[in-house]
Amino acid sequence: MKTKNNIVIIHTGYSKYLYYCLIQARKTNPNASIYLIGDKEYKKLSRYSEFVNINDLVSDDINLFENSYIHLGKSSYKFEMFCIKRWFILRNFMDKFNISSCLHIDSDVMLLADTEESLEYFNDCDIALANNLALTMKINNINVIKEFCNFIIDIYTKEENINYLKSLYFDTDRCSIGTAGSISDMDLSRMFFESTSFSVKNLSEIYNNSFFDSAIIYGDPNFEMIKKGRYTMKKVFFENEVAYCHVCENPNLKIRVNSLHFLVWSKIYMKKILKCEDLNFNPIYINTYREFVVFYKKIKNILS
Repeated sequence: MKTKNNIVIIHTGYSKYLYYCLIQARKTNPNASIYLIGDKEYKKLSRYSEFVNINDLVSDDINLFENSYIHLGKSSYKFEMFCIKRWFILRNFMDKFNISSCLHIDSDVMLLADTEESLEYFNDCDIALANNLALTMKINNINVIKEFCNFIIDIYTKEENINYLKSLYFDTDRCSIGTAGSISDMDLSRMFFESTSFSVKNLSEIYNNSFFDSAIIYGDPNFEMIKKGRYTMKKVFFENEVAYCHVCENPNLKIRVNSLHFLVWSKIYMKKILKCEDLNFNPIYINTYREFVVFYKKIKNILS
């Protein structure tokens, strides 16, 4: 049974931010086994990871989930369903490769520390997640993932559970807050891990003056933030190629940053991390980028 340091990323297709994610993971974890589960092998990415074909990890309960899935929200149907399906893929991967423990990260997460050392505090629990979310999670007991997959099937195949999800969406203000209000795997993981009997730890809590980030654009009131117009970002700085943040209650204390999660528009700043540059941003550049993304998606939908 493999017990060495295993890092797993699940991502279909190719993206620049995935490339940065893998380079950074290999940079800080030179001795780890880094697995990229995807639908196509790219030589550029294989320099930093071992490719695993996602199609070899399909199971009957994945097909059952896909046939039962009901999309609730304004976000992409395929994207939300894939995010939930990843839990089954991860379970099947760990089973097939006989892996008892691994760190799973989203493809827009950058690891800034050696995970063998930075995750040592979390080795005594069944699972550790960033605020009960799968974007960064250390799995020490595969039975947790198996139970969660059963939970997902139970949610989407029983009428009373589906009705609960519908009420969670339609009977709240989610309908009016855009794609962020969609029912997603984040909702399911919160529901499960807030009531599970498995031992769970929070990766995003500060321990030993370090933490794993759940979202670089959030942090108030604990972390010192850069604020420009409607945009915010954690104020991350480097000393001797080590990343730190300050907390507001003690601005003289340096908190080691073990990882950063670059969701939505903040992905455009992932390359700065590779160069160990202090993070800053230009709101005009972000607005231009977001307008381009909207335009690109419209053209893509027209051509598809």
